[in-house]
Amino acid sequence: MHWMKRLGPSLLIVIALSGAGVPARGAPPLDTVRLTFQPLAINGPLFIAEKAGFFEDQRIKVTWVPFNTLDQAIPVLVQGQLDVTYGLSPAFFNAVARGEALRIVADKGHVAGRGSLASLFVRKDLAGTMKSVADLKGKKIGLPGNYGGLAHFFLVKALAAAGLTFDQVTAVFMPATVVLAALQGGAVDAAFLGIPLDTQALERGIGVKLVDIADLVPGEHVSFVIYGRSLTVDHRPLGVRFMVAYLQGVRRYLEGPTPRNVAVVAEYTKTDPEIVRKTGWAPIYPDGFIDVNRARRYQDWLFDVQLISVRNPISTVIDTSFAEQARAILGIASR
Repeated sequence: MHWMKRLGPSLLIVIALSGAGVPARGAPPLDTVRLTFQPLAINGPLFIAEKAGFFEDQRIKVTWVPFNTLDQAIPVLVQGQLDVTYGLSPAFFNAVARGEALRIVADKGHVAGRGSLASLFVRKDLAGTMKSVADLKGKKIGLPGNYGGLAHFFLVKALAAAGLTFDQVTAVFMPATVVLAALQGGAVDAAFLGIPLDTQALERGIGVKLVDIADLVPGEHVSFVIYGRSLTVDHRPLGVRFMVAYLQGVRRYLEGPTPRNVAVVAEYTKTDPEIVRKTGWAPIYPDGFIDVNRARRYQDWLFDVQLISVRNPISTVIDTSFAEQARAILGIASR
């Protein structure tokens, strides 16, 4: 190593940097997958899959693309500047109706037990006069996401059960990350709060739980993994590899608030680890299962309220083959 002593420090730095990021000889290059980023706890499986190296094991490098609302991601997915998004919106079904090769490929959250996903909250100062969904008449309701999104769908169901219609309240749609602040600041009277915002609302005295989403729509999906054309058509094997890493992330996430899971979710969402530890952990099917009938009913509702003009054949909406192949690779039994 005597030759290194004769080199100046600047040249040594150049030599070191020239080798940085270069894969080992013979190692295949990593494929980049552009993925929607939102700092929400329900996205924990994706965060864990990256942090634990599951994506890297599948020769994938994730590039996170931030969006305030998920409906903004659909046009970008259609344009081929994004590979994977999640959630569900009228924009997705309308794109499929135009022949775009977007597909739902796996569950990314569904309603199970109380306290595990989201609840409808009212402001603390209104709790004395708003004790049921029927008391929401004439009030402002903060909804994460977009008009026609799943929060809208769930609110309509809740209001109908209480004898109210959607036009009897004022819905205020906003990014999921600002709903708690809107409730605290008085911009809305009530709001749907997902994990861990619901725990924060209770502990900080911002709101009082009115009804749990599990009492409104038991079993409903609240989010799906959605692939764009780059994975459904152009690079299907890459889509399978992404699904393998995702399901590995889901299975680790479902271990619950272990120290390593808490640390990852807290890091990506910039949330106090103690809040992350205490809050619910979203129910997600470990095999990527999709309840086709529930997805169809949501599409039917969008058609009934004229947010979409076409009922797509469900085969053009959902593609289960990626999860099926990933299950075979991972040795996960089929349902």
